[in-house]
Amino acid sequence: MGDNNIVTENLKRWMDASEHLKTQAALARAARVGQSYVSRILRGEGNPTVSILESIARAFKRKPIDLLAAPGAGYSTAPPINLPVAQEPPLDERELLQGYRAASPEVQKIMLVAVRAATKKPNSSRRSETR
Repeated sequence: MGDNNIVTENLKRWMDASEHLKTQAALARAARVGQSYVSRILRGEGNPTVSILESIARAFKRKPIDLLAAPGAGYSTAPPINLPVAQEPPLDERELLQGYRAASPEVQKIMLVAVRAATKKPNSSRRSETR
């Protein structure tokens, strides 16, 4: 089995086993590569670069060597342990947090009152006021 065939078969297996990277488009977005690269690899065409293989492996939270290892070659291609991944909050939330941190204590209190009113949370929590 040639290297391209190994990569193709491993990638197909990974995509089939993945919840979020089942489609070429989803994988291309996650790996930040062109969908045409993913398509060619899945067809066993072309010669993907190391950086493309690294990007694809990283999208699956794996190492590039996992894509190149033939099944039964003594190298484990078992899926990695799924650990929770921290995701950066959206820009709006980051701006709000930065604004809160930069604000005076009086403005922080006003912001908290507004948030609690918007979310209908009781004003019983005093954690942030004990800094």
